[in-house]
Amino acid sequence: MDAHSKKIVLCLTHWQHGSDPVVIKTLATTLDAFENTYANNIPSGATTVLEATTSAFSIVRRLKAAGYANIKVLAADTLAGFARRDRVNDPIDAKNLALAYARGGTREVFVPCEKHRHLRDLFYGYNTAVTTATRASNRLWGFCSKHGLDIPPATRKEKTVAIGRHLQQHAWSDDERFHIDRLLADYAHAAENRALYLRRIERTVATTPDMLRIMQVLGIGVLCAFALVTFMEDIHRFANPKKLAAYFGFNPVVNTSGEANGPRRLSRFGQRKVKAMVVEASHSAYRFGEAPMHRWARRKVAGGKNRNVILCALARKMLVTAWHVLMGHGAPEREAPPAYRCKLLKLARLVSKHPDNVLGDERPAAFNPFSGDTQNFTLDSPTYVTFELHGNQFSSLLFWGMWVSFGMCERSKNEN
Repeated sequence: MDAHSKKIVLCLTHWQHGSDPVVIKTLATTLDAFENTYANNIPSGATTVLEATTSAFSIVRRLKAAGYANIKVLAADTLAGFARRDRVNDPIDAKNLALAYARGGTREVFVPCEKHRHLRDLFYGYNTAVTTATRASNRLWGFCSKHGLDIPPATRKEKTVAIGRHLQQHAWSDDERFHIDRLLADYAHAAENRALYLRRIERTVATTPDMLRIMQVLGIGVLCAFALVTFMEDIHRFANPKKLAAYFGFNPVVNTSGEANGPRRLSRFGQRKVKAMVVEASHSAYRFGEAPMHRWARRKVAGGKNRNVILCALARKMLVTAWHVLMGHGAPEREAPPAYRCKLLKLARLVSKHPDNVLGDERPAAFNPFSGDTQNFTLDSPTYVTFELHGNQFSSLLFWGMWVSFGMCERSKNEN
């Protein structure tokens, strides 16, 4: 199948192992009518092969709903070695896609479930909101810089108020005033949109056990935990931590032939923004961590190793630790309990400040990092975390076996 936004070309082939596929016929249809085309021309047990395009996941969902379960989504660069510049059209691409799959060596793309597909949309929306807010902020900065004005040291919502107050002190023409109002309105809208996405992500993390659990790793905060769990989906898909590291692009490239050794670098596979988040998390772990892997990283940098290379290696070690934590293993590099508790308390404060804070029956994550002993607790026992709602504010965080308020005072678990 060669799928586009409106047009779909189907190449029906007959294929046996050890031979190239033989084309039976080629059909052209539309995105709205391709279920009927499938029902009239393709048996239910047939294998469907398509590239990972923008509409690929929605096509897979619709085909499964129609009873076609054997679907293979291949990487978007599958046809790179088959296409010719003088022979490029949809039927040829569909045939080449079948040929590439039959000959083997193609990379299959993981198709997320419905829930995690929505979480991916939320992740992409947040990143777009951050980009839009940054561009609007830069336009404000450019205007103030062009007129010799200093930007007040404020961020997001406060920045709009501070800059508006600062610009009120100068005389502007009507055109300049109109331009300033548009710049401020654009930035205020972008900042509010970013805040709404972040608010949604915080609520999602508070109600997802794996996202709370992975925050045990030093450096991994709310956004990074959300991104990692959103794209890995089920940790049991990865038989070992090496596969998880390779999935996010933290495996080294091998490029050797004979006596020649090519450049050694990280793989370019993996979701780029998630990869950047993990590297940013490694910066925090490098500065503040005291576990053996953090001391190893600082020792390597002090010995003259490239700092960026060591930080990427530390990010890979953090993913390995996260794999062990999510698998329920006793990972030795886990974050100190007080720091993890501070993360959960901070998340509770953030969720409590949301004006639309209505969790209802959707309990925050059914996960408790503590065993019951407030002095010597572990981080890998099955537990339960919940937020207590007083009025319209989350005032305390309840751990199984320990009650921790925002003032960090502890009371018996039997007290109400």
